[in-house]
Amino acid sequence: MDIKNVPAKDYQQIHRLRDYCFPNKYSGARRDDFHYWIEHSTTLGAYDGDNVVGQLLILPLNMTIHGENYEMGGIGFVATYPEYRQQGIIKKLMTASLKEMQQRGQTISVLAPFSVSFYRYFGWELFFDKLHYAIPHSHFPHFGKQLDDVKRMSFEWPNSDLFEAIQQFHNVQASITNGAMLRDAAWWKRIERRSPESHFAVCFQEQKITGYIRYTIQDGIFTTHDYIVKDYLAQQALWRFITSHAASIHTIEGITANDSHFGFNFDNPQFPKKIIQDIMVRIVDAFAFMQRYRWKDIKQTLYVRLEDHFCPWNEQIFMINKDGDVSIIEENSMFKKHMLTLPINLFSAMMVGYLSVKDAVTIANKVLDDEEIRHWQQAIPTERPEFYEYF
Repeated sequence: MDIKNVPAKDYQQIHRLRDYCFPNKYSGARRDDFHYWIEHSTTLGAYDGDNVVGQLLILPLNMTIHGENYEMGGIGFVATYPEYRQQGIIKKLMTASLKEMQQRGQTISVLAPFSVSFYRYFGWELFFDKLHYAIPHSHFPHFGKQLDDVKRMSFEWPNSDLFEAIQQFHNVQASITNGAMLRDAAWWKRIERRSPESHFAVCFQEQKITGYIRYTIQDGIFTTHDYIVKDYLAQQALWRFITSHAASIHTIEGITANDSHFGFNFDNPQFPKKIIQDIMVRIVDAFAFMQRYRWKDIKQTLYVRLEDHFCPWNEQIFMINKDGDVSIIEENSMFKKHMLTLPINLFSAMMVGYLSVKDAVTIANKVLDDEEIRHWQQAIPTERPEFYEYF
Protein backbone atom coordinates (compact mmCIF):
# COMPACT_ATOMS: atom_id res chain seq x y z
CA MET A 1 0.00 0.00 0.00
CA ASP A 2 1.67 3.23 -1.18
CA ILE A 3 1.00 6.59 0.52
CA LYS A 4 1.73 9.52 -1.75
CA ASN A 5 0.55 12.93 -2.89
CA VAL A 6 -2.37 12.54 -5.27
CA PRO A 7 -1.69 13.91 -8.77
CA ALA A 8 -4.31 15.91 -10.71
CA LYS A 9 -5.18 12.94 -12.92
CA ASP A 10 -6.57 11.11 -9.84
CA TYR A 11 -8.66 13.95 -8.37
CA GLN A 12 -11.89 12.33 -9.56
CA GLN A 13 -10.99 9.29 -7.48
CA ILE A 14 -10.86 11.59 -4.43
CA HIS A 15 -14.37 12.84 -5.26
CA ARG A 16 -15.68 9.29 -5.59
CA LEU A 17 -14.13 8.15 -2.31
CA ARG A 18 -15.51 11.16 -0.43
CA ASP A 19 -19.00 10.69 -1.90
CA TYR A 20 -19.01 7.01 -0.97
CA CYS A 21 -17.73 7.36 2.59
CA PHE A 22 -19.59 10.47 3.76
CA PRO A 23 -23.37 10.67 4.21
CA ASN A 24 -24.10 13.46 1.72
CA LYS A 25 -22.96 13.46 -1.90
CA TYR A 26 -21.55 16.80 -3.03
CA SER A 27 -22.93 18.55 -6.09
CA GLY A 28 -22.95 22.07 -7.51
CA ALA A 29 -21.17 24.72 -5.43
CA ARG A 30 -20.20 22.26 -2.68
CA ARG A 31 -18.52 19.98 -5.19
CA ASP A 32 -16.70 23.00 -6.66
CA ASP A 33 -15.57 23.96 -3.18
CA PHE A 34 -14.28 20.48 -2.41
CA HIS A 35 -12.40 20.38 -5.71
CA TYR A 36 -10.75 23.73 -4.91
CA TRP A 37 -9.41 22.32 -1.65
CA ILE A 38 -8.23 19.09 -3.31
CA GLU A 39 -6.14 21.28 -5.60
CA HIS A 40 -4.85 23.65 -2.93
CA SER A 41 -4.31 21.24 -0.05
CA THR A 42 -1.75 18.53 0.53
CA THR A 43 -3.91 15.66 -0.70
CA LEU A 44 -2.58 12.28 0.42
CA GLY A 45 -3.80 9.04 -1.10
CA ALA A 46 -3.40 5.41 -0.14
CA TYR A 47 -2.92 3.47 -3.38
CA ASP A 48 -3.65 -0.13 -4.22
CA GLY A 49 -2.02 -0.23 -7.61
CA ASP A 50 -3.54 2.69 -9.54
CA ASN A 51 -6.61 2.94 -7.29
CA VAL A 52 -7.00 5.46 -4.47
CA VAL A 53 -8.52 3.46 -1.61
CA GLY A 54 -7.82 5.86 1.26
CA GLN A 55 -7.35 9.61 1.53
CA LEU A 56 -6.58 12.57 3.76
CA LEU A 57 -6.48 16.30 3.04
CA ILE A 58 -4.25 18.82 4.86
CA LEU A 59 -5.78 22.25 4.32
CA PRO A 60 -3.25 25.14 4.41
CA LEU A 61 -4.76 27.31 7.15
CA ASN A 62 -3.60 29.39 10.12
CA MET A 63 -4.31 29.77 13.81
CA THR A 64 -3.75 32.53 16.36
CA ILE A 65 -2.27 31.28 19.63
CA HIS A 66 -1.93 33.93 22.36
CA GLY A 67 -1.38 36.70 19.81
CA GLU A 68 0.97 34.79 17.47
CA ASN A 69 -0.37 33.50 14.15
CA TYR A 70 0.89 30.03 13.17
CA GLU A 71 0.70 28.06 9.94
CA MET A 72 -1.85 25.33 10.65
CA GLY A 73 -2.70 22.08 8.90
CA GLY A 74 -6.44 21.43 8.91
CA ILE A 75 -6.99 17.67 8.66
CA GLY A 76 -10.17 16.73 6.82
CA PHE A 77 -11.98 14.18 4.63
CA VAL A 78 -10.16 11.20 6.14
CA ALA A 79 -11.63 8.04 4.60
CA THR A 80 -11.06 4.53 3.27
CA TYR A 81 -13.32 2.16 1.36
CA PRO A 82 -14.92 -0.43 3.69
CA GLU A 83 -13.17 -3.40 2.10
CA TYR A 84 -9.81 -1.79 2.94
CA ARG A 85 -10.50 -1.01 6.59
CA GLN A 86 -8.73 -2.71 9.51
CA GLN A 87 -5.50 -2.78 7.49
CA GLY A 88 -3.73 0.19 9.11
CA ILE A 89 -4.29 2.51 6.14
CA ILE A 90 -5.54 5.44 8.24
CA LYS A 91 -2.58 5.03 10.59
CA LYS A 92 -0.22 5.29 7.62
CA LEU A 93 -2.06 8.35 6.32
CA MET A 94 -1.99 10.07 9.73
CA THR A 95 1.72 9.34 10.16
CA ALA A 96 2.45 10.65 6.66
CA SER A 97 0.38 13.79 7.32
CA LEU A 98 2.49 14.66 10.37
CA LYS A 99 5.71 14.37 8.34
CA GLU A 100 4.18 16.50 5.56
CA MET A 101 3.08 19.23 7.97
CA GLN A 102 6.44 19.32 9.73
CA GLN A 103 8.25 19.68 6.41
CA ARG A 104 5.86 22.43 5.25
CA GLY A 105 6.22 24.50 8.42
CA GLN A 106 2.70 23.79 9.66
CA THR A 107 3.64 23.68 13.33
CA ILE A 108 0.11 23.04 14.61
CA SER A 109 -2.88 21.04 13.38
CA VAL A 110 -6.64 21.01 13.97
CA LEU A 111 -9.30 18.45 13.08
CA ALA A 112 -12.93 17.54 13.77
CA PRO A 113 -12.90 13.97 15.15
CA PHE A 114 -15.31 11.16 14.33
CA SER A 115 -13.80 9.54 17.44
CA VAL A 116 -11.94 11.46 20.14
CA SER A 117 -10.08 8.39 21.40
CA PHE A 118 -8.95 7.50 17.87
CA TYR A 119 -7.32 10.86 17.18
CA ARG A 120 -6.08 11.21 20.75
CA TYR A 121 -4.00 8.10 20.02
CA PHE A 122 -2.26 10.07 17.25
CA GLY A 123 -1.57 13.05 19.52
CA TRP A 124 -4.54 15.37 18.99
CA GLU A 125 -6.53 16.65 21.97
CA LEU A 126 -9.80 18.47 22.65
CA PHE A 127 -9.28 22.19 23.15
CA PHE A 128 -12.57 24.06 22.86
CA ASP A 129 -15.93 23.59 24.58
CA LYS A 130 -18.66 25.00 22.34
CA LEU A 131 -21.97 26.03 23.83
CA HIS A 132 -24.91 25.41 21.50
CA TYR A 133 -27.88 27.53 22.53
CA ALA A 134 -31.52 27.53 21.47
CA ILE A 135 -33.48 30.51 22.77
CA PRO A 136 -37.27 30.16 22.57
CA HIS A 137 -39.45 33.17 21.77
CA SER A 138 -40.51 33.58 25.40
CA HIS A 139 -36.86 34.00 26.43
CA PHE A 140 -35.68 36.44 23.74
CA PRO A 141 -33.40 39.05 25.35
CA HIS A 142 -34.46 42.69 25.68
CA PHE A 143 -31.91 45.49 25.58
CA GLY A 144 -34.25 48.44 25.30
CA LYS A 145 -35.22 50.57 22.34
CA GLN A 146 -32.48 52.41 20.53
CA LEU A 147 -31.77 53.52 16.99
CA ASP A 148 -28.64 51.60 16.05
CA ASP A 149 -26.49 52.09 12.97
CA VAL A 150 -26.81 48.66 11.35
CA LYS A 151 -26.24 47.82 7.68
CA ARG A 152 -27.19 44.59 5.92
CA MET A 153 -26.07 42.56 2.92
CA SER A 154 -26.17 38.94 1.75
CA PHE A 155 -24.24 36.72 -0.60
CA GLU A 156 -27.20 36.94 -2.97
CA TRP A 157 -27.36 40.75 -2.76
CA PRO A 158 -23.76 41.75 -1.92
CA ASN A 159 -22.34 45.16 -1.10
CA SER A 160 -18.67 45.01 -2.09
CA ASP A 161 -17.52 47.87 0.15
CA LEU A 162 -19.42 46.53 3.16
CA PHE A 163 -18.15 42.99 2.54
CA GLU A 164 -14.56 44.22 2.34
CA ALA A 165 -15.02 46.01 5.66
CA ILE A 166 -16.48 42.84 7.22
CA GLN A 167 -13.49 40.78 6.11
CA GLN A 168 -11.00 43.30 7.46
CA PHE A 169 -12.86 43.57 10.79
CA HIS A 170 -13.04 39.79 11.12
CA ASN A 171 -9.29 39.38 10.72
CA VAL A 172 -8.48 42.21 13.13
CA GLN A 173 -10.61 40.48 15.79
CA ALA A 174 -9.24 37.03 14.90
CA SER A 175 -5.68 38.28 15.33
CA ILE A 176 -6.41 39.13 18.99
CA THR A 177 -8.65 36.12 19.76
CA ASN A 178 -6.83 33.07 21.07
CA GLY A 179 -7.53 30.07 18.84
CA ALA A 180 -9.12 32.03 16.00
CA MET A 181 -8.36 31.66 12.30
CA LEU A 182 -7.68 34.50 9.88
CA ARG A 183 -9.90 34.21 6.81
CA ASP A 184 -8.53 34.88 3.36
CA ALA A 185 -10.56 35.33 0.16
CA ALA A 186 -10.54 31.58 -0.49
CA TRP A 187 -12.04 30.81 2.92
CA TRP A 188 -14.79 33.42 2.47
CA LYS A 189 -15.53 31.88 -0.93
CA ARG A 190 -15.82 28.49 0.80
CA ILE A 191 -18.34 29.93 3.25
CA GLU A 192 -20.34 31.38 0.37
CA ARG A 193 -20.35 28.06 -1.49
CA ARG A 194 -21.43 26.11 1.58
CA SER A 195 -23.93 28.66 2.89
CA PRO A 196 -25.07 30.82 -0.05
CA GLU A 197 -28.23 31.85 1.83
CA SER A 198 -26.20 33.71 4.47
CA HIS A 199 -27.10 37.27 5.45
CA PHE A 200 -24.91 39.79 7.25
CA ALA A 201 -25.80 42.53 9.74
CA VAL A 202 -23.03 44.99 10.57
CA CYS A 203 -23.02 47.36 13.53
CA PHE A 204 -21.31 50.76 13.27
CA GLN A 205 -20.35 53.34 15.87
CA GLU A 206 -19.01 56.67 14.61
CA GLN A 207 -18.82 55.15 11.11
CA LYS A 208 -16.52 52.31 12.26
CA ILE A 209 -17.47 48.64 12.43
CA THR A 210 -17.79 47.36 15.98
CA GLY A 211 -19.46 44.04 15.28
CA TYR A 212 -21.17 41.80 12.73
CA ILE A 213 -23.22 38.64 12.50
CA ARG A 214 -23.63 36.17 9.67
CA TYR A 215 -26.98 34.44 9.91
CA THR A 216 -29.68 32.43 8.16
CA ILE A 217 -33.42 32.26 8.71
CA GLN A 218 -35.28 29.06 7.92
CA ASP A 219 -38.51 27.52 9.22
CA GLY A 220 -38.85 30.17 11.91
CA ILE A 221 -35.31 29.64 13.26
CA PHE A 222 -32.79 32.48 13.27
CA THR A 223 -29.32 30.87 13.26
CA THR A 224 -26.19 32.90 13.92
CA HIS A 225 -23.13 31.40 12.20
CA ASP A 226 -20.70 34.23 13.01
CA TYR A 227 -21.07 36.59 15.96
CA ILE A 228 -18.03 38.86 16.17
CA VAL A 229 -18.12 41.97 18.35
CA LYS A 230 -15.58 44.46 19.61
CA ASP A 231 -17.43 45.58 22.73
CA TYR A 232 -20.60 45.27 24.81
CA LEU A 233 -22.38 48.13 23.00
CA ALA A 234 -22.03 46.28 19.70
CA GLN A 235 -23.28 43.10 21.35
CA GLN A 236 -26.41 44.90 22.56
CA ALA A 237 -27.02 46.49 19.15
CA LEU A 238 -26.81 43.15 17.35
CA TRP A 239 -29.16 41.50 19.84
CA ARG A 240 -31.65 44.31 19.20
CA PHE A 241 -31.30 43.58 15.49
CA ILE A 242 -31.82 39.85 15.98
CA THR A 243 -34.89 40.26 18.19
CA SER A 244 -36.42 42.74 15.73
CA HIS A 245 -37.31 39.56 13.79
CA ALA A 246 -39.49 38.35 16.67
CA ALA A 247 -42.70 38.54 14.63
CA SER A 248 -41.41 35.97 12.13
CA ILE A 249 -39.19 33.64 14.15
CA HIS A 250 -39.77 31.38 17.16
CA THR A 251 -36.17 30.36 18.04
CA ILE A 252 -32.70 31.88 18.00
CA GLU A 253 -29.86 29.36 17.69
CA GLY A 254 -26.11 29.67 17.67
CA ILE A 255 -22.79 28.59 19.11
CA THR A 256 -20.48 30.40 21.50
CA ALA A 257 -17.74 29.57 24.00
CA ASN A 258 -18.88 27.61 27.04
CA ASP A 259 -16.93 29.90 29.38
CA SER A 260 -18.43 33.11 27.93
CA HIS A 261 -21.25 33.34 30.54
CA PHE A 262 -23.63 33.44 27.61
CA GLY A 263 -27.07 34.77 28.53
CA PHE A 264 -26.01 35.97 31.97
CA ASN A 265 -27.27 39.48 31.25
CA PHE A 266 -30.57 38.30 29.68
CA ASP A 267 -33.83 38.87 31.54
CA ASN A 268 -34.43 35.12 31.47
CA PRO A 269 -31.25 33.09 30.82
CA GLN A 270 -32.83 29.70 31.58
CA PHE A 271 -33.10 28.23 28.09
CA PRO A 272 -31.65 25.03 26.56
CA LYS A 273 -27.87 24.90 26.23
CA LYS A 274 -25.65 21.99 25.18
CA ILE A 275 -21.89 21.59 25.36
CA ILE A 276 -20.31 20.27 22.16
CA GLN A 277 -16.71 18.98 22.02
CA ASP A 278 -16.00 18.45 18.34
CA ILE A 279 -12.60 19.99 17.65
CA MET A 280 -9.07 18.83 18.48
CA VAL A 281 -5.59 20.38 18.28
CA ARG A 282 -2.04 19.05 18.04
CA ILE A 283 1.39 20.64 18.04
CA VAL A 284 3.26 19.12 15.10
CA ASP A 285 6.69 20.68 15.63
CA ALA A 286 7.21 21.53 19.31
CA PHE A 287 10.58 23.26 18.85
CA ALA A 288 9.35 25.55 16.07
CA PHE A 289 6.11 26.20 17.98
CA MET A 290 7.84 27.18 21.22
CA GLN A 291 10.40 29.36 19.44
CA ARG A 292 7.56 31.70 18.38
CA TYR A 293 5.39 31.25 21.47
CA ARG A 294 4.36 34.40 23.35
CA TRP A 295 5.60 33.38 26.80
CA LYS A 296 4.07 35.41 29.60
CA ASP A 297 6.41 35.61 32.60
CA ILE A 298 9.29 33.16 32.90
CA LYS A 299 10.63 33.38 36.45
CA GLN A 300 13.22 30.63 36.08
CA THR A 301 14.49 28.24 33.41
CA LEU A 302 11.85 25.71 32.38
CA TYR A 303 12.42 22.10 31.29
CA VAL A 304 9.98 19.85 29.47
CA ARG A 305 10.27 16.32 28.13
CA LEU A 306 7.73 15.44 25.44
CA GLU A 307 6.36 12.00 24.64
CA ASP A 308 5.31 11.72 21.01
CA HIS A 309 5.29 8.29 19.36
CA PHE A 310 4.38 9.60 15.89
CA CYS A 311 6.72 12.61 15.69
CA PRO A 312 10.21 11.50 16.75
CA TRP A 313 11.52 15.05 16.28
CA ASN A 314 9.34 16.04 19.29
CA GLU A 315 10.67 13.34 21.61
CA GLN A 316 13.25 15.64 23.12
CA ILE A 317 14.06 17.54 26.29
CA PHE A 318 13.51 21.25 25.75
CA MET A 319 14.92 24.06 27.85
CA ILE A 320 13.30 27.51 27.90
CA ASN A 321 15.39 30.24 29.52
CA LYS A 322 14.10 33.45 31.14
CA ASP A 323 14.23 35.29 27.79
CA GLY A 324 12.00 32.67 26.15
CA ASP A 325 14.83 31.17 24.09
CA VAL A 326 14.26 27.47 23.42
CA SER A 327 16.94 24.82 23.00
CA ILE A 328 17.14 21.03 22.88
CA ILE A 329 19.35 19.55 25.57
CA GLU A 330 20.68 16.18 26.68
CA GLU A 331 19.50 14.23 29.72
CA ASN A 332 21.00 15.53 32.96
CA SER A 333 20.15 14.36 36.46
CA MET A 334 20.82 17.87 37.83
CA PHE A 335 17.51 19.24 36.53
CA LYS A 336 15.52 16.00 36.54
CA LYS A 337 13.39 17.09 39.50
CA HIS A 338 12.49 20.31 37.64
CA MET A 339 11.31 18.42 34.54
CA LEU A 340 7.75 18.70 33.26
CA THR A 341 6.99 15.47 31.36
CA LEU A 342 3.87 15.31 29.17
CA PRO A 343 2.49 13.43 26.17
CA ILE A 344 2.09 15.67 23.13
CA ASN A 345 -1.72 15.74 23.27
CA LEU A 346 -1.85 17.17 26.80
CA PHE A 347 1.09 19.50 26.13
CA SER A 348 -0.80 20.86 23.09
CA ALA A 349 -4.00 21.47 25.04
CA MET A 350 -2.01 23.16 27.80
CA MET A 351 -0.02 25.46 25.52
CA VAL A 352 -3.10 26.74 23.68
CA GLY A 353 -4.74 27.61 27.00
CA TYR A 354 -7.36 24.88 27.32
CA LEU A 355 -5.79 22.94 30.21
CA SER A 356 -4.01 24.39 33.22
CA VAL A 357 -0.54 23.05 33.93
CA LYS A 358 -1.81 21.33 37.06
CA ASP A 359 -4.66 19.68 35.13
CA ALA A 360 -2.28 18.48 32.41
CA VAL A 361 0.12 16.98 34.96
CA THR A 362 -2.72 15.32 36.88
CA ILE A 363 -4.36 13.83 33.77
CA ALA A 364 -0.99 12.56 32.56
CA ASN A 365 -0.44 10.92 35.96
CA LYS A 366 2.96 12.58 36.26
CA VAL A 367 4.75 14.06 39.26
CA LEU A 368 5.92 17.68 39.45
CA ASP A 369 6.26 19.74 42.61
CA ASP A 370 3.93 22.68 43.19
CA GLU A 371 6.64 25.30 42.76
CA GLU A 372 7.51 24.04 39.26
CA ILE A 373 3.83 23.92 38.33
CA ARG A 374 3.50 27.52 39.49
CA HIS A 375 6.48 28.63 37.39
CA TRP A 376 5.02 26.95 34.30
CA GLN A 377 1.60 28.45 34.93
CA GLN A 378 3.09 31.94 35.23
CA ALA A 379 4.83 31.44 31.89
CA ILE A 380 1.76 30.39 29.91
CA PRO A 381 -0.99 32.89 28.96
CA THR A 382 -4.34 31.87 30.40
CA GLU A 383 -6.78 33.10 27.73
CA ARG A 384 -9.03 30.21 26.68
CA PRO A 385 -9.10 29.33 22.96
CA GLU A 386 -12.10 29.76 20.67
CA PHE A 387 -12.32 27.99 17.30
CA TYR A 388 -15.53 28.17 15.24
CA GLU A 389 -14.38 27.15 11.76
CA TYR A 390 -15.24 23.78 10.24
CA PHE A 391 -13.54 21.69 7.55
